[in-house]
Amino acid sequence: MRVSPALIFAGFRSSQAGLVKGSECATFSGLRRDAALDRTTPMSRTRPFQSLLLIALAATPALAACSSSDDSRAHVDPISTAGIEREGDASNAQLSTFLHLKPVEWAWAGGQFDTPDDKSTLAADTPVTFTWHADPADFAEGGASGDVVMTHLLQFSSASNGNLLQVFTTLKQYTPDAEDWQKLVDAGEPITLALTTGSFLGTDLPADGGPFIGQTLTFTIE
Repeated sequence: MRVSPALIFAGFRSSQAGLVKGSECATFSGLRRDAALDRTTPMSRTRPFQSLLLIALAATPALAACSSSDDSRAHVDPISTAGIEREGDASNAQLSTFLHLKPVEWAWAGGQFDTPDDKSTLAADTPVTFTWHADPADFAEGGASGDVVMTHLLQFSSASNGNLLQVFTTLKQYTPDAEDWQKLVDAGEPITLALTTGSFLGTDLPADGGPFIGQTLTFTIE
């Protein structure tokens, strides 16, 4: 029997969502906590056809048990957008959609930091610019019609404060203003910065658009 690529990919997407259902999470930070990635061992950028077939076939029992839905991605309870800063052209509607979907771990699509380096010690007197890059979604590379907008969620946290600062942006860099930088300086302990990326097609966040979990780095300010 010949299995069409479209059917195989649909099974892969459904199985991928089933694998991340897990326990319920109250905050977006909890959905991707402990997802630190080593830039020296990057994840493969490709998803070969044979791998998709094996994943789809292995996931068949799980798929039969899943409830039918047009969007098989794992959803989470509504998370408030209050306190999350927006930069660039990011909208509140995009942020709400982004937070409503459980992120999937895929390093290249999720993003990798360019600066600063992991485990850096930053000077407290001047705000640092954080920069990163992320691979485009599959539909963006395929020349999809409509406006493709890549969005990023930055989450700063520490051992004693899991919500130091959160920023949702369409830019590929972020420089804290004086007030936000002071929040980070006042932490007085190592800070973890997590990056998550989602690519919108118009106002929709397609299954191939994420959100995807990217790199997590740690830094201190002295």
